[in-house]
Amino acid sequence: MIKEINGQVKAIRKPLIRIVALILALAILCAGTAFAATSETYIVDIYEGSQVTRVETSEKDPYQIVAEADIQLSKDDKLIIDDFVIGQDSRIIICRASNVKFINADGTEQNLIFAGRVAELIESQGVVLSDKLVSSVNVKAVVTNNSEIRILNSYDITINVDNEKRYVKSTASTVGELLEEQNIVLDEDDEVVPSLDSPLSHELQIDVLRVEYVTRESEESIPFASKTKYSSALLKGTTKVTQEGVNGTKTVVFKDKVVNGVVSSTTVESETITKKPVDKITTIGTLVKSTTSSGIGNSRIEKNGKPISEIALPSKYTIGENNIPTEYKYTIKGKAAAYCEPGGLTATGKKVMPGRIAVNPKQIPYGTEMWIVSNDGVVYGYCIAEDTGGFVNKGKFTVDLYMSTESQCVKWGARDVTIYIL
Repeated sequence: MIKEINGQVKAIRKPLIRIVALILALAILCAGTAFAATSETYIVDIYEGSQVTRVETSEKDPYQIVAEADIQLSKDDKLIIDDFVIGQDSRIIICRASNVKFINADGTEQNLIFAGRVAELIESQGVVLSDKLVSSVNVKAVVTNNSEIRILNSYDITINVDNEKRYVKSTASTVGELLEEQNIVLDEDDEVVPSLDSPLSHELQIDVLRVEYVTRESEESIPFASKTKYSSALLKGTTKVTQEGVNGTKTVVFKDKVVNGVVSSTTVESETITKKPVDKITTIGTLVKSTTSSGIGNSRIEKNGKPISEIALPSKYTIGENNIPTEYKYTIKGKAAAYCEPGGLTATGKKVMPGRIAVNPKQIPYGTEMWIVSNDGVVYGYCIAEDTGGFVNKGKFTVDLYMSTESQCVKWGARDVTIYIL
């Protein structure tokens, strides 16, 4: 008998008693008759893992042949004899009872003892393999000790990448694993839809978006604004452009998001003004020519022809013809009364004096700067809203002007005024 291990054939000596017995048997046969027929033998290779034992035998029972090769079998071991044919050179495969971990497609695990091929183990667990359900191990392989057999979902996936549509089958778990399996390398800014950690599913479509960001600069115009001013230096009804508008310029830095070669979105990274715009200013005249000289018949309540208010006009303001400010925001037409309260305090906590006047703060907020002239030409002058007038709840007057003496109050009485809001 010859035993072959890992493809190397070596002669093995049997115990002396078996050799002697063989010689005696041959002698008896030869002595019995010269024409007796000799028993026919054939070669059987016995596979156990990577080891092969070759036996020349005339036995017909596979288990006897294995025993003849001095190979011991346990009750749980199994022989595969699909390729064994009595009387012909053939082979026998030994399957040892092995510990194996079986993991189903739903993730459930079992520790089994099994002898046989992987396909037989899978079938024993009631699993039917298909193009969508496959084994992690070759189903024709023999189960080995401490092995792990998984049942995997096999997915039909479409991948759109680099202007190519790929149709693939995969047992990967996630999109990221599949791309790695397909040797699809992602750059830092590339995007994948669905995301890399998304689980695979049947007939899933994956889009690999090649993304890059491109920065560019652009010179752009800044439109000028148009403003209106009022001036008593121009006659009422006259309009004049006193300052032409000029557009400005700015440098704008854009960042373009380019997806698969096409700009998908743009953001502004920064703006730098290189030339400021100049506002267009249109001045509207408010001057009304008077047919009487200013202050005639009213000097009795003026201080030597000066405004009644004792607060000096700030230098930023200019009074033009007919005692009207050259520039102001807007005007209020109303009626003004007069009051006198020596030593008193205003609603804002300041000492009363000509120029600190009473208003309805809902109409004219405290701190508002004004210039007031009566319609008959008496100039109260520059004043500030500091107090609340007693007229607020009656609604008869617009402002209440503080005077130094009761005599001045009487002389003023109640007059129609124009209030220039500065």
